Amino acid sequence: MKKLLIGAVVIAAGAAAAWQYLGQNQSKQALASNTASGTVAAAPEKTLRIALEGKYPPFEYIDANNQLTGFNVDLANALCAEMKVKCEFTRFDFDKLIPSLNENKADAVVASLSITEEREKLVQFTDVYTRVPGTYVASKKSKIIWPVITAERIRGETIGVVAKTTFDDYLSNEMDQSKVTIKRFNSADEMMTALEKDEVKLVFDDSAVLGHFLKSPANQDRFEMVGNRIDSPKWLGRGEAIALRKDDVELRNQFNTALQKLIQSGEHQQIGYKYFTLRVL
Repeated sequence: MKKLLIGAVVIAAGAAAAWQYLGQNQSKQALASNTASGTVAAAPEKTLRIALEGKYPPFEYIDANNQLTGFNVDLANALCAEMKVKCEFTRFDFDKLIPSLNENKADAVVASLSITEEREKLVQFTDVYTRVPGTYVASKKSKIIWPVITAERIRGETIGVVAKTTFDDYLSNEMDQSKVTIKRFNSADEMMTALEKDEVKLVFDDSAVLGHFLKSPANQDRFEMVGNRIDSPKWLGRGEAIALRKDDVELRNQFNTALQKLIQSGEHQQIGYKYFTLRVL
């Protein structure tokens, strides 16, 4: 009887030891599995450095809460979300945007850059994401009634434009500067301030930008679009697109795929409605 009891105790002890071993082994396997999956989940998110000016409302500007906002900002964020990367924005002066790419300070420029032959010598562009004509705005008291603005018709007047832009290129080549004066500014904000102070008779810029300026009731009372809207592929480019380094072909393809998805889903248009009174593509 004692022998049987002793045998039973030995068997029970062995079973307990076996269960303990199996339990420890399963715990180690589970820990190893959890550790492995945790490593995958903790992989760092890729960041794309986006360059823009931040002085071109409603495309990009600093709002009342000191936050960078605008169509270009929202579009870039939507593209990055589609590409499963993180956007990191950095502001540069307009003439430093393309150099920021080639100096490796940015990965992409999302700043309403028009596609021109001159710029294509320096960078490559994605598909077009906006296509907006140029137009003029003047004070209502100027009473400019011409359906087409020419140098002869506004002889002796001063036109404001943002320096080193396609709009500057258009005026420089299409307006006879023996008849009119072209005054160049570092930003759209400076140009519009000059118009408000009567330092220029009229300004020439993107119709979406000038339309945004006229949304203010105070500005509507004082200013208006005048003359004709200008579509000039030669000087104003073939639409606005994202600029990239010439060797970033894979990134260009990723942007194009994401952009087409946003256009097809209607998200691109919805972002546009948030900032514009007209379609921009």
